[in-house]
Formats: sequence, structure tokens, C-alpha cells
Amino acid sequence: MVPVVLFLVIAALGWLRLTPEARNTLWAEDGKVFLQEQYRLGFPGALFHDYAGYLHVVPRIVIAIASEIAPIDRFAVTVSALCVAVTAAVGAAVWVLTAGVLRSVVARLLLALVPVLVPLGPVEIQANAANLHWFLMYLVPFALLAPVRSWTRGIVLGVATLLAGLTEIQVVVFFPLFFLGIRNRRRWPVIAGTLVGGLAQVATTLAHPRAAPNVEHNSVGDMLLGYAVQPFAGSATWSMSRVGEVIAHHGTWIVVAPLVFAALLAALAFWAGGSAQRWALGSMLWGSAAVWFGAVALNPNAMLAFAHFDTAQWLGNWTFRYSAAGSMYVIAAFAVIADVALSRGVRVPGVVHPHPQDAPRRTLAWLATTAGALLVLAVVSSFVANFEMHASSRQGGPFWDQQVQTSETECELDPDRDAALQIAPGPQWAVTVPCAVIDQDAER
Repeated sequence: MVPVVLFLVIAALGWLRLTPEARNTLWAEDGKVFLQEQYRLGFPGALFHDYAGYLHVVPRIVIAIASEIAPIDRFAVTVSALCVAVTAAVGAAVWVLTAGVLRSVVARLLLALVPVLVPLGPVEIQANAANLHWFLMYLVPFALLAPVRSWTRGIVLGVATLLAGLTEIQVVVFFPLFFLGIRNRRRWPVIAGTLVGGLAQVATTLAHPRAAPNVEHNSVGDMLLGYAVQPFAGSATWSMSRVGEVIAHHGTWIVVAPLVFAALLAALAFWAGGSAQRWALGSMLWGSAAVWFGAVALNPNAMLAFAHFDTAQWLGNWTFRYSAAGSMYVIAAFAVIADVALSRGVRVPGVVHPHPQDAPRRTLAWLATTAGALLVLAVVSSFVANFEMHASSRQGGPFWDQQVQTSETECELDPDRDAALQIAPGPQWAVTVPCAVIDQDAER
């Protein structure tokens, strides 16, 4: 029952983090691409239709379910609810999958809560279908790290990783995890699912390549400093404007120094941890780096030239969606480091420890436990301090149900027309809904 209860708790937390305004506002591709193409192509035709060079299978399934089970005026709220449920399912699955990887139930619980409580999440990536791929990608390394002792578990995980791969191309960065326990045939469905999904994405992007950027690529210095400023600092606060303000007044050392300290902690954890813990920690660090550096390399932007910022640019520091995705792995890495420290310490429930007689070893064990507890406290404090946030990109609307209700009168006058509904994040985003759909729901 623990995963079920955890799913319900995570779903409730995810729903409560959203304001009523954000829940009732449709986001960008959810309407203009996924819903629009479903109207034009039908669900079977749209399911594997590429967008921006990639497949987006799970988001298209979510949009199809929402349009089927909800009246059109409740479509935006339904999409938000379904996306919260998918994120909660990822969290509950991470709890289950880390049972044979990490030793502390506290660390496992933190990892399960990361997708729903990541500070930067509500700004853009949470509770919309267009960004579900980040959470599915978060699930993949845990699916590949988890022990597989039955064919049922292997097949279920294989389906999950296949869907993740058919939604997010960057799952390919976790292909090296295939070699862990590859002789275990029950793991083969998990490997096959990840492999097929990832290769399908590669084939899609080769057949339908994205337009080449027409701006100069950011430098390595921009990327490195940006990592400290965005996904790393974003693990402690959702306010990137506040981070930029602090840097403008005190200098970049304010984020670089903590990053160096965290790197030393990670190195110490690699030295002290067991094999499974090392693989988990390495996967989290590698995932955060892949998301950030890959995104910046493929999406050069003057707003990402952090090594060249002046005071005015720091004061205008902006939040990027891949900062939130990268910060999930950063927080997860801290949880794994905490697991290493707690398992090397004393009096951790469920963990068998030696009982050293000499004072130095006992002191080291006490220090490890204290360090682990402090890391747990730091992660929990970040979750609590950033739980409530009203700076979502959907906070100001436009509100979906109000526009549908307004369109009902216009559709009565001309049932053959399409109604144009505005969506977030700006005036250039809109979706046309057939009046036949609006009238049908109005008659219910």
C-alpha cells in the first residue's frame, strides 16, 4: 500500500502547488500543436506525428484522454489533473525502484518527491503535457538501475521505458546503464524498451531535423557558469530573478563556491559509497549535465551568455525550462549523497552497522550521520520554502473555460466556423476549436 498512498500524497501536493488560475490555463503546445493536430489528423494519425523533430507520444495520449473524458470547457483543468497524476506515478515508481539501490528510506522518499516539489517546477514544466518528457526522463535511470527479479517487473518497466523513450530523445544518455546486469534476461525488456524508444527518436530527428540555430553558440564558460546559476541555484529557490540580483551585488562566487563544495561532497560520496550508490549518484550527475549542456548547445541564446553578463543582465536573469529539469537531478544527487552518509553512519533504521570500539571510528560514524541528516534537512527546507509559488507562466491566464463560454454565443450564430481560443504563454499562441465540439458540450 505504500506506493499507492505515496501516489495519492504526491498527486495532492502537485495539485496544491498549482494556483486555480494555472490549472485553468492551457499551455502552448498542449493546444496549438497536440490538440490542434488531433482535430486535424485524428488520434491515430497524430500519435506518432513529429513536432520540432521529436516524437511526443505520452503528451498526445494525455491530450486525447482529456478531450475524451471532459467537456471542452473543462479541458484545461483535466489536462492539468492528468499531468499531475503522471508525475505522481513517476514519483511512486521511483520509490519502488530504489528499494534495491539505496539503503535509507528517507533518501528514497526524497527522490520520490523531487518531481513534484522541485522548486522551479511550477514556473513552466509542471502540470502540462508539453513538458511531461522531463519527468519521464527522470524515471529512466531508476528503471535501468533497479534490480529485476521477475519477468512481470521487467515487462512493465520495459513498457514504461518505451513510452519514456517515445516521448524524450535524451533518454539515450542513459544507454551506458544497459551494461549493468546485462546477463539477467529479465532486464532485457527494460533495455529493449529504452533502446527502441531512443532509436525511434533518433530516426525521427534525422528524418525531420530541427532548424539550425541562426545565432552564435554559447561558450563553454557560459555553459559552466550557467549550470551554477540555473539548475544548481534553482535547486534551492524558484526565483531566478533573486539569484541574479544577489550575483549582481556580490559576484558570481555566491553560486560558484557552493557548487565547488557540492562537487567535493559528491567526490567523497563516490569514495565512501557502495557500488549501487555510486551508479545512482553518477547517473544523477550525468543526467543534470546532459540536460543542461545539451539544451544550451542545441538552443543558443544571448540570454544564456552568463559569462558575459553585465549588472543589468544579471538583474534580468530568466528561468529556462531545462533549468528545472536539470535541477531535478541535482536535488536527486544530494539525496543519494545523503543516503551514502546515512548508511556510513549510525542508528539508521533498517541498516546494519558495525559497532566500532575505538573513538575515532565512532566519531567518523557520528559525523557521517550528522552530514546525512543535514543534507536531508537542506533538501526538505528547499521543498518547504518553495512549495508556494505564484510566478507560474500560466498564472495570468488566459483562462480556458471563460473563453469557451464566450465562444458558445458566437458558435450558435455560425455553427460551421471554428472558435479561436488564446492560450499561454502569449498572444502568438492560440488553438482553433470546431464549433461543433463547443456546441455539443454546451448541449450536455
